[in-house]
Amino acid sequence: AVVSTQSTGATSAAFITARQQAIALVEEVNQNTKLIEVYAYSSYYPYYEQYDTIVRECGVNLVVTVVATFLVATVLLGFNLYASLCIMLSVTMCAVDMIGAMVYLDIPLNAISLVNLLLSVGIAVEFSANIVQAFTMATGGRVARARDALIKTGPAIISGIAMTNFVGVVVLAAAKSQLFVVFYFRMFFTINCLCVAHTILFLPAFLAFLG
Repeated sequence: AVVSTQSTGATSAAFITARQQAIALVEEVNQNTKLIEVYAYSSYYPYYEQYDTIVRECGVNLVVTVVATFLVATVLLGFNLYASLCIMLSVTMCAVDMIGAMVYLDIPLNAISLVNLLLSVGIAVEFSANIVQAFTMATGGRVARARDALIKTGPAIISGIAMTNFVGVVVLAAAKSQLFVVFYFRMFFTINCLCVAHTILFLPAFLAFLG
């Protein structure tokens, strides 16, 4: 048996690079040598293996989640395709904004943040579906229906959904573990802020002009 060692990395980027270089070296050795088969393994490899496909998995899962949201909304709203598209647009914008916010909040894309991103789609639906449903049931012109939907569902969204989520998330800011502070407090607090902004500010204005 042949054993080789490598220096310990100080950051996640160093570990990822070390693993990729080790695998590339092993593949080169196996191509040039047929007598033995060489494997690259370290105790941290199973964890950092996720970064090989994390971007593709993130894209695929977000698309599947948004499409599934559109299909379910279409059925529940009586096959009102335009209303379902409005919900899907708001949900997609929330998810895209959250991806952008992760850069500024220094939140890395990994298995934990990917799950939270997928959860953000469900949270965004909870916000936007109420406004869109109220808009479809209101009468009058676009502006009047958007105003009526915001008046009827806006206070309930702020007090019943947003404030409840904020109270449950704010306490995590005092957590001693960086895992809870970074991946749960920062992410879910930002998700709630984005959902409120899109639901109370963007969606009624969009429905008033194009509803």
